Amino acid sequence: MKMKIICILLVSLISTIPLAVSADDLSKTYFSVGVMNMTDKGLDGLKGAGVTIDDSDTVSNFSLGYKVSPSLAFEGGIISGGEVSASLSGGESGTLYGQTYSVSGTLTVKAETDPSYLFGLKYSGGSGPLSINIKAGQLFWDVDYIASVSGTITYAGTAYTGASSATFKTIDGSDPYFGLGMSYAFSKNSSIDLDYISSEINDSDISGYSLSWVRNF
Repeated sequence: MKMKIICILLVSLISTIPLAVSADDLSKTYFSVGVMNMTDKGLDGLKGAGVTIDDSDTVSNFSLGYKVSPSLAFEGGIISGGEVSASLSGGESGTLYGQTYSVSGTLTVKAETDPSYLFGLKYSGGSGPLSINIKAGQLFWDVDYIASVSGTITYAGTAYTGASSATFKTIDGSDPYFGLGMSYAFSKNSSIDLDYISSEINDSDISGYSLSWVRNF
């Protein structure tokens, strides 16, 4: 909720910035490509004795932007699919995403995220080759939860028995995102960006640090 309020305030602030600039000032379109270390807290509800959680993954990120002024741009992007997982040794029980579960045997739960899409605003400021930026917008996501079991898992009253793998939950949606970063221009048309982004997927916090190459054209 706090992040959503921050994003709303940020967009409101940016909307007050004057956009009237001369045609010579506009640098128009840019794209970026990079790698991101993404952390997803979606399986942290399973934490406990005998549970091993891997809540981070390395993904790719791409973006395309259009500058409406030297400082303000509309930006769209894609974050490639990622995966986090939790391994349970057996005898565990609890609640996950509002439903009860219990495990007899061994279980691995994976949250596999399809490519996610972003659309928002980016504001940049600074002098010389070094600049800072802030971003805000909407993240559109789709995630599958897969259980691989050797034994029995009961989730939401349904028992899954044997040595098998099954998707027990699929959900999609969207949430606001907020980002901060800095950029270093090493030529007129190229720069390196270091960014941080924060959002949610299925009511769970996600965050990521990315390093990207940016090309203006």
